[in-house]
Amino acid sequence: MAVLLRENGAEQVRDVVYGRERVRLPFIVLMEVEYKLLQVSPGIVDESLALLDVWPVHTIESYYSWRREAARVKSRGRLSVADAWVAALALIDDAELVHKDPEFDGVDGLKAVRLPYDRDNAGRSN
Repeated sequence: MAVLLRENGAEQVRDVVYGRERVRLPFIVLMEVEYKLLQVSPGIVDESLALLDVWPVHTIESYYSWRREAARVKSRGRLSVADAWVAALALIDDAELVHKDPEFDGVDGLKAVRLPYDRDNAGRSN
């Protein structure tokens, strides 16, 4: 979303996507991107999804052990269901999660690249 909506942290996201050997994108992130774009800027949904399709990332669909880890993460914190899926994949892969949501800070063992949080964008005009 940071890249698509030109938010703070967009350049960091581009650097991650194009500068790392392996970037995994949880399926649930694509759904979140689509519904948020439908809410804030419906006219760019198709174009934005087409851009994501050409990014050098691997979309990961649900599987058994990931579902179990997401349930464990969700049971221990105040994350949304979608955020539990995202955090769980990062934990399973021992990967860094690129995010801008302070809720992830409370997930034990999660490695993270923190973009400017939404509160950091408060007062910024688009």
